[in-house]
Amino acid sequence: MDLHHTAAHGRHRRRRAHRRLAVLGLALVLVAGAAVVAALWPRGSEESAGAVGSARTSAAAAGTPDAAATPDAAATPTPQEAAPAASAAEPGVGPAVAVGMAPHHMAVAPDGSFAYVADPAAGAVLRFDTATATATATIPVPGAPPQLVTFAPDGTRAYVSAYEEGYGANSVITLDTGTDTVVFSVPAARGPYAAGTTPDGRLLYVPYFDDDHLDVLDTATGAMVARIPAAPCPHWVDFTADGRFAYTTNHFTDVVTVLEVPANTVVATVPVGDGPHSLEVSPDGTRVAVVNYISGDVSMIDTASNTVVGTVPAVGAGPQDVTYAPDGRHFYTANVDDGTVSVVDAATGTVTARIPTGASPTGVVVTPDGRRAFVSNYGDGTVRVLDTAAGPPG
Repeated sequence: MDLHHTAAHGRHRRRRAHRRLAVLGLALVLVAGAAVVAALWPRGSEESAGAVGSARTSAAAAGTPDAAATPDAAATPTPQEAAPAASAAEPGVGPAVAVGMAPHHMAVAPDGSFAYVADPAAGAVLRFDTATATATATIPVPGAPPQLVTFAPDGTRAYVSAYEEGYGANSVITLDTGTDTVVFSVPAARGPYAAGTTPDGRLLYVPYFDDDHLDVLDTATGAMVARIPAAPCPHWVDFTADGRFAYTTNHFTDVVTVLEVPANTVVATVPVGDGPHSLEVSPDGTRVAVVNYISGDVSMIDTASNTVVGTVPAVGAGPQDVTYAPDGRHFYTANVDDGTVSVVDAATGTVTARIPTGASPTGVVVTPDGRRAFVSNYGDGTVRVLDTAAGPPG
């Protein structure tokens, strides 16, 4: 993979050009239909906001019967998680902090106190203090450049997807977050990408940039417990809060696949925009926001029907990551090709702000209290700080 992403995506899309001409007429019909659906954007802001707290409380109680007894089970929600700050329609812009060489992807620990930044150019994962906005430790990653990172629900471990350009070396590495050390590394298929843990912390679902399946790993041992056939190039995985369903983007086939867990059966295949890259389930569990890298828009999937019920057009050039504010009122897209992050009102589907953040922003994350966002700018080696809470800083 070209680590700058743009060239690799462009080459693949040119190979598909002949197919696009064949379906142009159908695409025009679908665009017209999408415009009608977007005009009927179904949820008002009051309804969405009111559902967030109750949905989170229900989700916390809906784990597997023995989840509370396991070390990896999700912890009891903290006060910040139970009552996050109201998100601002236009965040305040803070400093751009030098972090590593080429910060590619960032994840915030469940308690919000720190983040990990995957830096393939440095060959390391960097520990980042979210209160001081500084890198405090460097964790060398063996075998292949680290590309993406995700946390266990209890925050005690993190999982790093690592691969080199050309996919000559590929692995998934487990980190101990208490000691900032590598626990073990397991070999992987071509281009392990944005993996996700089940809410009980027992399993890690790994999609692949250059393959046609997902692997399911036991988080305690790294052993493979299942291989799931998929449309080519699954990229991103996220779960509903109760762990019953997993949503996966299939980047080069323009669909999102819905799996019923733990049987891992496909229950829906949802056509979305061009080049779906990242996705996230909303805090209240009713929507999945999907950023489409090529078409530059966001598809909104209703989780009850598994259909697209709205499209946010023109969020930016090359949106590559999407993240909800913890209160569910807004979500953010990192637009790698125009150096911005866009803020979208989740109830109306309108862009409320577009903020210059740095060169080639590849990811955006928000602290659990909803007060700060961090944008990893791959192209200039910085992390941009945003004040996301409405009103004065907390």
